[in-house]
Amino acid sequence: MTEMRRYRFACIFALALLFLGVAAAQRSARFNDADRLVRGLEERLMLHLMKGLVFERPLPPDNPGDPHVGPSVVYILGGTQESLKYKFTIAGRLYAERGAAKIFMLHRPGITEYSPGLGRNYTNDEWAAAQLRKEGVAAENLEFVPVSPATFDTFAEARVVSALARSRRVKRLVLISSTHHTRRVWLSFSPFNADNAFDPYTYGSEERAGISELLMEHLKLRMYRYVVLPLDRLRSHLVKAPNQRSAIDWYPVPLGWIPSANSPGWVWKYA
Repeated sequence: MTEMRRYRFACIFALALLFLGVAAAQRSARFNDADRLVRGLEERLMLHLMKGLVFERPLPPDNPGDPHVGPSVVYILGGTQESLKYKFTIAGRLYAERGAAKIFMLHRPGITEYSPGLGRNYTNDEWAAAQLRKEGVAAENLEFVPVSPATFDTFAEARVVSALARSRRVKRLVLISSTHHTRRVWLSFSPFNADNAFDPYTYGSEERAGISELLMEHLKLRMYRYVVLPLDRLRSHLVKAPNQRSAIDWYPVPLGWIPSANSPGWVWKYA
């Protein structure tokens, strides 16, 4: 009788373990299904957000017989070090495969990580030059472009780099930015090339962005489209005169109305 009880107890215990195992597996499966559902929704949302932010225009196939097409000049827009590494990969590929004659890059003051070879910290520009050397870009073909700090930094870069491209008689200007920034980059450069002085092209890097960053980029894009560019067009139609009661001094961000020392009126300034 005792053996029978032990046998029944063992059977009941085994059935309980089996039941618990099945329940745990079902719960885990539900969690996995929910996790896959959330990831799927996030991916679809990110794809939807990216659609309105991306504007890539690659270089056309080279035509060696066309004497009017000169070598390309590449401009790498600013960003964090991690972001720049993605952009350097694209720049190195264009330099090697498409024969880019020059690489322009935003000058960044300050220092960064320590260099054992130099025995000191890299400057930001030295670090960028070292990274681009790894991508095959010769130092003599790299030029750093200073741009005054501004709230609307992409628009400030567009103004300076477009003027530089004109002064150097650049025929093809290739802009490299994060993929989700390419439409704002194109929008920023377009007003400074209304007469088609150069052919602009855009490439996006493989940098990934989260949902919050994509939402912020949509906000920035609308700010540029409906505030920054219209104000710049307004500025271009107004003539500044010292004896006027009001005038516009352009900087990249609105500060509001402030008193002018040279005029009894007010001067609308931007920074």
